[in-house]
Order: sequence, then C-alpha cells, then structure tokens
Amino acid sequence: MAQRHDGGGQDPAAALAALISAYENAAKAFRAIPEPQVAFEYATELANTLRDLATSGAGLRAQAVKQIWDAEQLSLSGLAKRIGVSKQRVDQLLKTAEAEQEDSSE
Repeated sequence: MAQRHDGGGQDPAAALAALISAYENAAKAFRAIPEPQVAFEYATELANTLRDLATSGAGLRAQAVKQIWDAEQLSLSGLAKRIGVSKQRVDQLLKTAEAEQEDSSE
C-alpha cells in the first residue's frame, strides 16, 4: 500500500476506505430491494457510476505518473521500473495524462 500523505487536509487512505464502505452499503441496500426490476435499475446506476469513477481514477493515476516523469526526469525504462509497469504502459499513461491536460486547458 502507498505511504500516507496529506491530501490537501484529507487523509487519502480514509477517503479510499469511505469509498469502499459506501459501495458496500449501497450493495447491501440494493440486495434488500424486494422488486427485482428496481434492484436491477439501481444496480445498473451503480455500475455506471463505478465505471465513471474508475475512469476518473485512471486519470488520476496517469497524472501521478506524469508528475513523477516531470519531477525525476527518468527514461521510459527507468519510469517503468520505478512504478512497476512495462515501458509500453508508461507510454500509454503519459499519453493519457497529456490528453487530459490538453482537454482541461481548452
């Protein structure tokens, strides 16, 4: 697990734990719905929300990789070794970060 750091006054580990707890509470509530169609609709909304959150989380990850790249000025191989992924994956993450940065500046 990652080291603990101040997340702008927030505890990132606590925030992640709260997210997991919120999912577990939602799943428990959906399982308790007696009408299968209603449960399906809520579960579909949950799945869509989780997919959106996963996309956002991947973007945060890509931005963190770009920050490491910029701060440490590593080669692709060095960065890949540093974060434990392939050079191809590093290249993908950097391209994602750059694309998101371009989108946010428009």
